[in-house]
Amino acid sequence: MKPEIGFVGLLSTKQIIDDIRFAIDNGFQWYELALDWPQNYEISEQQLSEIRETSSQNRLNLVIHTAYYLPIAVPIPEIQNAVVANLKTAINIATKVGSDRVTVHPGLQQLPASAASASIDALINNLHKAVDFGAKYGVHICLENFPKPGASLCANLMTYSQILNEIPNISATLDVGHVNTTNESPVEYLSTLKNVILDMHIHDNNGKTDEHKCLCEGTLDFYPLVKKCKEISFNGPFMLEIFPYEGILRGRDIFMKIWKDG
Repeated sequence: MKPEIGFVGLLSTKQIIDDIRFAIDNGFQWYELALDWPQNYEISEQQLSEIRETSSQNRLNLVIHTAYYLPIAVPIPEIQNAVVANLKTAINIATKVGSDRVTVHPGLQQLPASAASASIDALINNLHKAVDFGAKYGVHICLENFPKPGASLCANLMTYSQILNEIPNISATLDVGHVNTTNESPVEYLSTLKNVILDMHIHDNNGKTDEHKCLCEGTLDFYPLVKKCKEISFNGPFMLEIFPYEGILRGRDIFMKIWKDG
């Protein structure tokens, strides 16, 4: 079983098509188009057509990555409406470029603890709307787990699982670098959520902060993770969330060695 590997788009890349050409030239199977970066806020129809045509001709699979800072858990109605509109835009982009999945982040708990349920309710409500809209176009919504520092939602397995279970037909993007900032194990996440995980973000850190280091430059042990992936027949896509291009290539080499040896 050979792993399928890709990477998440870079802030430093001015044109998405340059990332895509790098992915194709270097034999990646996947690319995650990042809507986080200002240069990608408005993508023309011509650009979308070029992205679809180039990726399709070269058998490069695409994922759409919504902005990690989208305030999806803010309960203010006007903000919720804007968030849902943004998620629908991402789903429409996925449809136009031939992608079947959109990664969404859980946001922050920005209210006092006594009112935390309002943030959770807002998150679940917005995810329901995104999942329902995506289903009309055959696009999966993949909720990503967040790192622990700060007021992040879905920063532990219990909450992440509970929210995923609240929403029928939702999928998951497991970010193992984020898990490494908690006291929990990526293998535990993978074992618990194996039926809903569609893809995985891989990078490393010091176990405390979300550093997006190259593999084996932090404290995350990838060997047990790879072993578990093989046990459950999960071969990706594994999306390298490492920067810049040199780091992506190095990260792939390291991951492939671990996969071979594990």
